[in-house]
Amino acid sequence: MFRHFSRRLRGASERQVAAWLLLAHALIFIVDASTNATISFAPFYSLPVALAAWRLRLPLVVTFVVIATLARVYDYHNLHHETWLLLLYDLLQSAAFYSLIALLAHKVRQTMNRLARHAASFQRKARQARHARHLDTAIRRAVQADVPAIVRLTVGSNDNGAFNSNVAEAERQAQLSMHFSQGIANGVALRDLWGGGQSMVPIEFWVAELEGQISGYMMVLGLNGDHGPEREMHALAVDPACRGRGVGRALVDFFCTRYQQRRLVVGCKTNSQMMQMLRRRSFQYHSTSSDYDLMIRG
Repeated sequence: MFRHFSRRLRGASERQVAAWLLLAHALIFIVDASTNATISFAPFYSLPVALAAWRLRLPLVVTFVVIATLARVYDYHNLHHETWLLLLYDLLQSAAFYSLIALLAHKVRQTMNRLARHAASFQRKARQARHARHLDTAIRRAVQADVPAIVRLTVGSNDNGAFNSNVAEAERQAQLSMHFSQGIANGVALRDLWGGGQSMVPIEFWVAELEGQISGYMMVLGLNGDHGPEREMHALAVDPACRGRGVGRALVDFFCTRYQQRRLVVGCKTNSQMMQMLRRRSFQYHSTSSDYDLMIRG
């Protein structure tokens, strides 16, 4: 019953709550006025006042405090016929009592809301931490057996134009499979440099597994042939079925952590989701090359 009443109270509008509380005040006043002097219902006015402080705005709370104070003093004065001095004292005492009830109810509400926010924040951070740990342990260096999955991800992620349009061609996929296999085996690959020309550079492939399946991969390249300190996240692809589950974010975070002592470079499209993600990780716009903006950190 209490749970049902609590749900009704939370779902009610402010006007409905105020009407219900006014009705409760009226009922308590009628019962209190109709009983003899040996029974006082004055403490029961605390309930509407507390509920008003819990659910209503300050002006309405003050109104209910005033109503409770006047009702209590009116009934008490009719029974005892006090002097005006005692009546004033009783008025101030009642106002202070009901104001304290309202203040306590308001503070309890604030405390409960604060605890609820902290609990929600803690749960959210705990879920993110568990998710991050799961993905961190699932991110590993690619092996030869992963090449078909990497090619599949490259083809499946091209719906947003992340790769060249000919990546869907069977001949091009065979070339990618060969190049990826060589890169995994040798750790170096021939690449087109941002400034023009070609050079043999270090290459690393990392795959992310989600629920035992490869859900994304990342290709990391050096920028020049002398094995310098820069590293570029040259490609990142996520299985369309796994998007929205933090795989891409985990790969980017892994890239930033794994190579945190190096100068990091990423090419992305202007105002893309990747660019926004990189800006949140302290990457800065550097220049534009071909159809991509170069983002650099370090």
